[in-house]
Amino acid sequence: MKLKDKLISIVVILAIFFWLIYLVKSVLAPFICSFIIAYFLDPIVDFFCKKYKMSRAFATSLILGLFLTILITLGAILLPILSSQFTDLLTALPGYFQTILHDFYPKAVSILDGVGFRIDKDLSHLLANEQITAKFVDLSKNIVNNAVTSSLTLINILSLIFITPILIFYLLKDWKILIEKIGDYLPRQVAISARKIALDIDKTLSGYVRGQFNVCLILGLIYSSLLSFTGLNFGFLIGLLTGLFSFIPFVGMLCGVTTAIIVALFQWGFDATHIAAVSLVFVFGQVIESNFLTPKLIGAKIGLHPVWLIFGLFVFGVLFGFFGILIAVPLTAICGVIIKHFALEYKKRFT
Repeated sequence: MKLKDKLISIVVILAIFFWLIYLVKSVLAPFICSFIIAYFLDPIVDFFCKKYKMSRAFATSLILGLFLTILITLGAILLPILSSQFTDLLTALPGYFQTILHDFYPKAVSILDGVGFRIDKDLSHLLANEQITAKFVDLSKNIVNNAVTSSLTLINILSLIFITPILIFYLLKDWKILIEKIGDYLPRQVAISARKIALDIDKTLSGYVRGQFNVCLILGLIYSSLLSFTGLNFGFLIGLLTGLFSFIPFVGMLCGVTTAIIVALFQWGFDATHIAAVSLVFVFGQVIESNFLTPKLIGAKIGLHPVWLIFGLFVFGVLFGFFGILIAVPLTAICGVIIKHFALEYKKRFT
């Protein structure tokens, strides 16, 4: 088979594969989560097997048990705090609406009047507008529909909780066997290339995934502690979520800063001292991350250009929704490794 025919065949196979993945994306969550966690824990299982001469099944059971114990313990400590702050946030929302009605909206109207825009100064009249009322009704219907859908989401989450540990156990126990079986089913020439690509992907991702986990955890502790120290309402909740979601480039930090500033405005108004204190927390976190945490724990392991990274966020976000955004960085890195491999092969053939 000519090289051109091989490339066409590979492209067609990949297109069919990704199309099938897209069709069954709604049931992929437990498998993807299990694979990521198993990939994360596999080196620890290997270490215990070699160091203490354990069987693979026993080492897998031990490490998975420790992992789930730590996860449950952290949940037991953090969930009550997060639940309390989330409940307080819901309780404070009516007060926030009153602040918008009597404080922020009149100031915004006066600023717009100064630049030539005329808006009704009474927000209640504006809300009584028929078009706005119709839009509000549509929004309410959407919220109700989402509430119905959320029950299905809850079922999916529960199935994720109960199915994922079982999948992790079997993936960890048979990790080496699965890798060898995949290699055995591939043609020899393809297997050599596939093994090289897999090694490059593992080299790119292994240090990044483990390093990024540590970075997110440390940032979550820094932001939650410092925001709570400033006296910001829901500071622990905002800080912890900002740190944990900082693995999503640009999005996690932007959402965290925006939320913190909005809550600060509601809590203290246009108080420059408090706003500056909240802003400095995020500046401090970014300095620590970019100068100490990322260079020490991650380094240049991912090697992605920002443009390629942003493109990957959009592509996987469109394909798999919010979950696609969560795993966009490793998936983009994998695509980058595969594209580089085929580009080098093409260059060798024709230069």
